[in-house]
Formats: sequence, structure tokens, C-alpha cells
Amino acid sequence: MERDTTDRHPPVRTELARVVRDTARRLTDHPFYRGLADGTLPEAALAHFLQQDHWHVLPAYAAAHARCAAVAAGHPHALLFSRLGTGTAEDAERRRERVRRWGEDLRLPLADGTPALLPTTLGYTSFLGAAPARSLAAGTGAVLPAAWLFLLVTDELLTRCVPGSRYATVIEEWHPGDTYRGLVDVFLGAVAEIAADSAPAGRRELVTSARHAAYFEWAHLDAAWRQEAWPF
Repeated sequence: MERDTTDRHPPVRTELARVVRDTARRLTDHPFYRGLADGTLPEAALAHFLQQDHWHVLPAYAAAHARCAAVAAGHPHALLFSRLGTGTAEDAERRRERVRRWGEDLRLPLADGTPALLPTTLGYTSFLGAAPARSLAAGTGAVLPAAWLFLLVTDELLTRCVPGSRYATVIEEWHPGDTYRGLVDVFLGAVAEIAADSAPAGRRELVTSARHAAYFEWAHLDAAWRQEAWPF
């Protein structure tokens, strides 16, 4: 009689959901997001996160999608990766303008010009650049968590936000809306298809890459909370 292997080999979306939802819980329980929700987060920590994210991580994230599109040439999902990369690159400048406005309204200590690339950000952006060079599966795993986590975390922030608190407007404007929710669902469907088209080793590489990206998302937030700097 054939043994049931469902628990040992769950569908890839189920496996990825475990990684991403666990990371979302760890992120929203982090003192950074707790402080953002109740208004007690130090301005310098928020400035650190927004500058590293919007000036460095987002452009690297857009480039990673473009590299996935190049690796996927001829694959049905090449056009999706290309559109996601272009959309992210275009959105990055709009987000930077919004950060500048928040900086003025909230007196955030923003750097003049492009902020320095800091250690954890260097690690994360290097990972995003390298993953698509290994394979389409690795690149797909690298870019998935940030999109999914952004939706889950901002949903939770709306729920936890203290009305009238210092960052209430930031939280409201940060949420990407229901159109983005639909886009994430489309992306998850594409990820499942890419996994199904991959050999077992490729499927494992996709999940491992997603796990590493989720770790970087947490480290990226924690670095802002610690206000990480180069040691010398």
C-alpha cells in the first residue's frame, strides 16, 4: 500500500504560506511595528527604514523582477515579471516623494540626497541580484516574500493602529489597497505554476530562496530598529 506523503511534501503554496505567515507574525510583533502602530516609534528608526527601503531595496527588487523576466524568456510568466519590475521601478519614485512629504510633516531626520547603503541592506540587495542568476525558481522565491509580506503586514497595521496617533496617516497611506491584493493573488498563482514546472530540486530551491528572503525582510526591519551603521 502506497504511503500518504502529503505532510512531507505539501503543495508549494502551502509551504510558502507557512514561511510568509510566520514571518509576518514576527514582523508585526517586532517593537518597530508595535511602535509604528501606537505612535511611539523613534523618528530616526522610521527614517532609517524608509530610506534604506525606498532608495535601495525597492530598486534592487525591481531589477530582480527584470532579471527573472530575462531568465524566463519564452516562459508564460516572463511578461508578468517584466510588468512587475517596471511597475515597481515606477512606484519607487512616487514612494520617495511620499517619504519626503512625511519627512517634512513629521520632522523625520532624512539624509540629503541618496542615503548611504548600510550593511543589512547591502546583504539583502546582493541576494536579490544573485538569486535570478541561479535559476528562475531561485529568483521567483527571492521576490515573492516582500510582496506578500507587504500586504499581510500593512493589513495588520491598519487593525492595530491607534486612532489619532503620530503615524496613523503613514499607516493609512502605506497600505497598497485591494488592487494590490488581487495582484499578489495572481503572482501566487504564477509561483505555483513555476514550481509545478520545475524539477524537485528547483522546487526546493524556490522554497529555500523564499525562506532566505523572508529572513532578510526581518533583518531589514530589525536593522532600522537598531539604527544600524557601518562599524567604522
